Amino acid sequence: MTTVTQSDLQELKDLIKTQNDKIEKLADKIDNIEKGQIRLEAKIDTYKPALDKIPDLAEKVGELKGWRALSLVIFSGFITSLYWLLRMGKL
Repeated sequence: MTTVTQSDLQELKDLIKTQNDKIEKLADKIDNIEKGQIRLEAKIDTYKPALDKIPDLAEKVGELKGWRALSLVIFSGFITSLYWLLRMGKL
């Protein structure tokens, strides 16, 4: 009966060792994930000032689109006037 108990104890010890190895591997993976999270947070912190400027830049681009449209209308009007003046021979 003692040999069965000894082998059972040995199986339990082996099981505990394998479980401890698995736990250590999981702990290593968790550490790697935490390190990656820290790196991502650092990158986000470096991009944050640029990201905060996006609404201002979008507003400026919107303003430029208005000026661009106005300048396009004026330019096309100028070109059309030159065309008609040249066609009529007044220039």
